[in-house]
Amino acid sequence: MVQWTLVWAGIGVLTAISGALLGWVVFPVAVHEKILENTELRQDTPQFKRWEAVPQPLDFKVYIFNVTNPYEVQMGRRPRVVEVGPYVYFQYRHKDNIRFSRDRSKVHFSQQQMYVFDAESSYPLTENDQLTVLNMHMNSILQIIDTQAKETITNFRSDVNNTLEKIPVVRVIKRIIEKTTPIQSILQLAEDETYDSLRLINAELNRIFGRPDSMFLRTTPREFLFEGVPFCVNVIGIAKAICKEIEKRNTKTIRVQPDGSMKFSFFNHKNMTNDGTYTINTGIKEPALTQMIEYWNGRNTLDRWINQSAGSSSKCNKIVGTDGSGYPPFREGVERMTIFSSDICRTVDIKYVGPSSYEGIPALRFETDSHFLNEIGPEYGNDCYCVNRIPKAIVKNNGCLYKGALDLSTCFDAPVVLTHPHMMGAAQEYTSLIDGLYPDPEKHQIFVDVEPLTGTPLNGGKRVQFNMFLRRIDSIRLTDRLQTTLFPVLWIEEGIALNEDMVKLIDDSLMKVLTLLDIVQWVMIGSGLLLAIIMPIVYFIKRRPSSGSITPTLTTTTSTVSISDGGGLGGNPQK
Repeated sequence: MVQWTLVWAGIGVLTAISGALLGWVVFPVAVHEKILENTELRQDTPQFKRWEAVPQPLDFKVYIFNVTNPYEVQMGRRPRVVEVGPYVYFQYRHKDNIRFSRDRSKVHFSQQQMYVFDAESSYPLTENDQLTVLNMHMNSILQIIDTQAKETITNFRSDVNNTLEKIPVVRVIKRIIEKTTPIQSILQLAEDETYDSLRLINAELNRIFGRPDSMFLRTTPREFLFEGVPFCVNVIGIAKAICKEIEKRNTKTIRVQPDGSMKFSFFNHKNMTNDGTYTINTGIKEPALTQMIEYWNGRNTLDRWINQSAGSSSKCNKIVGTDGSGYPPFREGVERMTIFSSDICRTVDIKYVGPSSYEGIPALRFETDSHFLNEIGPEYGNDCYCVNRIPKAIVKNNGCLYKGALDLSTCFDAPVVLTHPHMMGAAQEYTSLIDGLYPDPEKHQIFVDVEPLTGTPLNGGKRVQFNMFLRRIDSIRLTDRLQTTLFPVLWIEEGIALNEDMVKLIDDSLMKVLTLLDIVQWVMIGSGLLLAIIMPIVYFIKRRPSSGSITPTLTTTTSTVSISDGGGLGGNPQK
């Protein structure tokens, strides 16, 4: 029996060693390989099907700034706004035109988006609520015309001079005529007429925009966001010519109707359409590049931001990162990731800020860093974002917007400015000019919680606000008393919070498996160590003599012999 205690002790040692090897060598390798298998984009796999059609709609929430004192603003007073929202939409995504490269390391696709109003989540708000908002399309068109009027003068003056210089006879005549200044008079007249065109536009505003009495619009979320606000309806003459010029710009927020009129809507261009053709890495050859964008519309650079003087693409135009719907696996220890957003025409860095969790699943939290909006300009080495395309805006001496704001004119083809919601983190030069802004990092920060092993986004939100400068425009009476203000229009939260089914899928396929393997490892190590410690103790107890046992001894009994007087040895004689 004693020798069996040593055998069990040996079994315990082997069990503990096996548990350690399984837990720290075998299981991690097996889990690593299984995760790679389940995150690579291979056709006809469950992961590929989830990637092809997102199994749950994304949340798309819109918060609109209702202007409570529009006529006071027209008189030069300080604007007051009230946030109304969220107006919640289901955002469905489905990938089309999927093609793999020959070696299967890359996949090409376009992504269709569809928005459906979620009345239940939006309640008590409805799409038919009456709101007063900045008239974005009118404000944009007036500012563009104001800018182009000056450009037209410069181009006209240059073209006239160049044309005259190319004709020998005219060149001689020009030299003679210049002494009496008729050419200068002609050019001055042209300049005066160009500026007079603004007065003509002023007179035609009623025809183009339906008799506006302020720079604000009474509309509904349905019209403003998707259905469209009509303008250029039944126009004739100069108004029709102006509308034709608007049409030529091909701005994505404005679409021409069959009857020739136009409609402005902020998001209709995103509905039932795609945002371009993507080429991403499948991760089959390089897991660290899984879902990273290789090309967008056949290019790895944009042409929206300022390039270097030598003509090479600036870092602002680089396309880097994923589209935010997924990330490469094994994010533990990764300090920074990148997302490319076609909506704002740029790549955004997000940095690790600490651990998090979602529905019991451990996660890593990433948030945008200060470079996104707060550190833009030559002093930060990214002056390529300072496109300086908004005339008479509130800007720094170097032409860049103050911190917290990004000029999206080259992205939207309209003077739109991007900020965080409620202008969180923006300079006082902007926030001090308007009432009703209440920035809150908990509600307004861009973030994403990522499951560290698979790179799956569990919870997150892209939160951005769209604004426009409201200012006086020469010769437009409607703007005569306006004070220059960066005016908030709306902000959106586009994100995901995994539903119960997806949480269960991750829990069953990953978390429970990891927990089971962890239990197996520590049960083997614990039980093995227990046997290895207890069995030798039992062995030595069995071998040691017991202190309570009785040792046998020999006892000698002495017989007593009685000797009488006179008696001999052999008897008892009688006297």
